[in-house]
Amino acid sequence: MHAQYTPERSIFKRSTSAHRALSEGTADRIELAHTDSDADAWLEPALSDFISLASSVCGTPMGMFSQLHADIGLQHPYLSVNNGRGDARNQWWRFPGQTGVLRNAVDFSLCEMAARTPGQITEVNDLSSDLRFATGALARGNPAVRFYAGVPLVSGNGDTLGTLCVMDREPRTLTPAQRDAFQKLARQLEAQIDSHRAMQKLEQQTMTDALTGIGNRRSFDSRLREEWTRHLRNARPLTMLMVDVDYFKQYNDTYGHPAGDALLVQLARVLRSPLRASDFLARYGGDEFSLILPDTDETGAMQVSDRIKKAVARVKWPHTDIEISLGAATVTPSEMCDFSALLHAADQAMYQRKHGRNPRNA
Repeated sequence: MHAQYTPERSIFKRSTSAHRALSEGTADRIELAHTDSDADAWLEPALSDFISLASSVCGTPMGMFSQLHADIGLQHPYLSVNNGRGDARNQWWRFPGQTGVLRNAVDFSLCEMAARTPGQITEVNDLSSDLRFATGALARGNPAVRFYAGVPLVSGNGDTLGTLCVMDREPRTLTPAQRDAFQKLARQLEAQIDSHRAMQKLEQQTMTDALTGIGNRRSFDSRLREEWTRHLRNARPLTMLMVDVDYFKQYNDTYGHPAGDALLVQLARVLRSPLRASDFLARYGGDEFSLILPDTDETGAMQVSDRIKKAVARVKWPHTDIEISLGAATVTPSEMCDFSALLHAADQAMYQRKHGRNPRNA
């Protein structure tokens, strides 16, 4: 494990950071939707069950849930890439013989039409004879849908979450009993998603620092455990940075605690600016911040540290310029330690950096 990076004299010895460099080049791109977060593991099993039940009560071979709103209660929202651009819409399909669901964005035109009539079923008996949809991807491609029925799902605050749909390769019509059961089932899914969104929002509040809006100590501990597990599973390096403000007590004493709070809010924005989407920033406590950098070796940590230092130096701070102390620690797959040791090493590196310089007045 390597620690104690300073811009003046680095003890990092490796000269390559291919993975970090690759990530830097793609930092602004929308990644394909995938997450292995336990917090999101509820979604696909729930959708699989509801889609299966919908297909069963309607007597159709296929079913689908179409997400039309970015927020359906996911900790890490799913993103698709369509024509090179990020798209928060998604579709989860269930075909005959499947035990789960398959996520694939095929065609949203029918679902977007169905979403305009909340509380009602949109039913198209034969897509091939409907001029609005006969040339669409659902009718002309695979799975060559002929019959479509969809019910909009609307949250308690009026957000259109998406549609629960059933489909067939043959023209048909639902019976009154099937329509009634289909709508009741959709309301149950609507309630479950809405409930999960509320729970997710409450959990997010408990994991967010009220002052800066970034992660708090609790969310930092949780994320560190996740990234440590991923580091061990994927045999990738993991880096942690610890940052605090030099002479912050003097700053508070001189300019007042509201000014100190405003400084911390601004610093949180500055620290977040050079990070990738996969990196994590939290307020560790007081004027101390923690950054978790997955898949980042010592050289990559040095690059991030330099960018943070430069970003802080460029900012026009209120009252007076500030300086920060920054410590870094990196662990590679071949080294034996635990995440507590990684945290301790980063904290010690920051402490040595802070107290190894000539003091000055704030």
